[in-house]
Amino acid sequence: MAPITLRANCKINLSLRITSVLPGGYHTLDSFFLPLPEPYDLVHITPGESDGLALSCSDPELDPRDNTLTRAYGLYAEIHSFSPPIALRLEKGIPSGAGLGGGSSDAAVLLRYLNKVAPQALDATTLNSVATQVGADVPFFLQDRPCRVRGIGDILEPCTQGETVFWLVLVCPKVKVSTSWAYAAWDALHPFSASHDLTRQESEAKEMHFCFHCINDLEEAVFPAYPELARIKHEFFQQGAAAAVMSGSGASQIGLFRDQHAARNAAVFFRGKGMRAYCHTALC
Repeated sequence: MAPITLRANCKINLSLRITSVLPGGYHTLDSFFLPLPEPYDLVHITPGESDGLALSCSDPELDPRDNTLTRAYGLYAEIHSFSPPIALRLEKGIPSGAGLGGGSSDAAVLLRYLNKVAPQALDATTLNSVATQVGADVPFFLQDRPCRVRGIGDILEPCTQGETVFWLVLVCPKVKVSTSWAYAAWDALHPFSASHDLTRQESEAKEMHFCFHCINDLEEAVFPAYPELARIKHEFFQQGAAAAVMSGSGASQIGLFRDQHAARNAAVFFRGKGMRAYCHTALC
């Protein structure tokens, strides 16, 4: 087994609607995911000196015993009975608690790698099932293309892209937002949602268009607790954005611009305030 370095890209949510709350507290969504080439993580894999997975990470907050990578490795080994000795070094570039799916992307990269080096690869359906057990966003990263994502993340529909070019600015503040906290905070604002079906919201999304609406239901729960995030969204509009929205459960924010010059100026503006900012193009 030769050493290899794999790149794990991030994703953003250009919309996120909560459509129902299932028994046990799980939420179903209707969301539009867009993969972005940066920020990204690097997964360095070398032959291991002992059986199983030996994991280290540039982020000291990562628990090397329980995370998406160890779960992906363990579930793949359980399903396939294939557990090669590997040493994995995770170099974090995607900030944690940012709503960018870094942990899910890392897991998807590892699953694809294991399936490539296994004596007999799992079929796509089985691999997708393993990914779903690791985390709700992992199946999306196996596809890594614009998708409408529904259910608990297990219903993926590739999105059509329009012909209008927008410039997308992704801002990553230093704030971290816990996904479990964000959904619990939303539940507290909607105490009857567990007994009511909210799937009527899905009927609003009739077009398979990945820039649909730019609405995130979790903002009403997250912004009051993190007013600096609401301020970033307001500043996007001051900078000339046509639309702005929080990605996932936060803390990252996205602004869509019709003008390239305005987008680049906005990225410079946010970097000047000590935040990471990335400028991409998007077809809408």
